[in-house]
Amino acid sequence: MSSKFSKEIFFNNFKYIDPVAETIHSNMKMIVSDHIIQNIGSGIKKSENSIEIDLKNQWILPGLINNHCHLSGSGKPLPKFTKHEKFVKFIQKRKIFKKIMYNGMKKSAMTALMSGTTTVRSLGEADLSVFDLRDRINSGEELGARIFTAGKAIALKADHGEVICIEITNVEEAKRAVNYLIDKGADCIKIMATGAVTGAKTLDSAGKAELTPKIIKEICDIAHKHNLRVTAHSEGNEGALNSISGGINSLEHGSNYDENILDQLKEKQIGTIPTLAAGNAYSNHSRKETGLTEIEVLNDHRVIKNIDIGLRNAIKFGGILIGAGDDAGIPLVFHGKIAKEISMLHNEYGLSTIKCIQCATINNAKIMGREDKLGSLDVGKFADFIVFASDRNPLDNIDLLFYPDSVYKEGVKIR
Repeated sequence: MSSKFSKEIFFNNFKYIDPVAETIHSNMKMIVSDHIIQNIGSGIKKSENSIEIDLKNQWILPGLINNHCHLSGSGKPLPKFTKHEKFVKFIQKRKIFKKIMYNGMKKSAMTALMSGTTTVRSLGEADLSVFDLRDRINSGEELGARIFTAGKAIALKADHGEVICIEITNVEEAKRAVNYLIDKGADCIKIMATGAVTGAKTLDSAGKAELTPKIIKEICDIAHKHNLRVTAHSEGNEGALNSISGGINSLEHGSNYDENILDQLKEKQIGTIPTLAAGNAYSNHSRKETGLTEIEVLNDHRVIKNIDIGLRNAIKFGGILIGAGDDAGIPLVFHGKIAKEISMLHNEYGLSTIKCIQCATINNAKIMGREDKLGSLDVGKFADFIVFASDRNPLDNIDLLFYPDSVYKEGVKIR
């Protein structure tokens, strides 16, 4: 955000839905300057030179975080050319492609922000100009949700393609890939520990373990030396175990987690992001709408069932760090709709509304390793928050998250 907004602001008279304490704080006040919360509480005073904003007893909660998205995807079915590797390699080198991708990602980031999603984690993009977009948003040159990105995912050659992945075949290539992404400015590293629904060629493709524990460990060791977290696309238990033993920090999508896996997730505080909206979109639409093959659809049905089992097991087990990410950008999962993921956690899995909000705020921040700046409204954190009218409490109706009345990023009103 631009430095012209750095003057001290005194936000007065609001009710704060606190996802950490899982409670409501009334008659709250907050001082913000230089984008950061300087003080928050019910007894603080306005300084003489600060600008006062009366929030009129409205409800506020931290800006939402989408912990799994693809900004270069629009939610429309994938173009057919993505199936042709040589053409993909050719077009990705063209300047016009990079310009189109940049503008598309900029639009996605803005759509997310306007919806109340103030931060996104991008986990595989068609072009590395995502790093430029991130930096320009951070500097205030562009407006959009704050971006943390892996750039591209690291995947076994021939199983996921080169649209959003760097393909490898062995440990040495894995080392080169992770170092390349770190040099480019990656905020985290993503690996494809198992096969995926998109690109599945046989009935057992999605969820089949691919990267070896040795490769995963090498990637994690390098990333951790640079204080970067590693997350794994993992749609099968063998891939999850390989990832856990290799030192992974979080698992994307999930599988029918057994007690052994859940024990390790809890002990090591490894996050899991179930991406419910993604499976829901595929299963509730025709192949013509999604652009998926029959084999991909059959894989999707199996993966959805296993994710459902695993998430229910995790909730029942207790103590598992559950985050929220919807895989926005893939076919029929559109940006700015993380409220759908939160709503599904409540309506279909029985999590309380405050627990669901927790998944999309402080839990996501912890999974990213960014809880020092994100996930709640505390001193030293970014002043990212969304506002609801005094008669519209999201704790009474989780679907209100689709329609915030106002969105603030770093103390600045966006809408």
